[in-house]
Amino acid sequence: MARQEDPGFDGFSAERGEKLYHEKGIIRGLGFVTCASCHLPDPREMIIAHQSKILCRACHVINDEEHPNPQKAKVRKIPPLAPSANAKRLTDPQTVEDFLRVNCTLVFKRECTAKEKGDVLVWLGGVK
Repeated sequence: MARQEDPGFDGFSAERGEKLYHEKGIIRGLGFVTCASCHLPDPREMIIAHQSKILCRACHVINDEEHPNPQKAKVRKIPPLAPSANAKRLTDPQTVEDFLRVNCTLVFKRECTAKEKGDVLVWLGGVK
């Protein structure tokens, strides 16, 4: 898929994946956010509502229309993203695709490219 989108595709990069994870997007009413705004800079950590050092607004979407998947916007815990800390993460291809679609749309206001998805997955898979 990445090669179809970009004929010059030269492989996935953990370095680009980490950069994307920390890239800023904007959420109306909240301001600048990154993937780490809800999933923490260290993807091995679990978010527990009102116990983690993030703004509640980052995980609790006030207006359902702001979130691509409002039912899941009300969660109280967000399990670690890194497979090294959560063996169930990144094991189901459809769940991974849905997760990336929702989060890219929320943070970047667009779907991520196949290359971006692969990059972030390579980075997350390498976090020990």
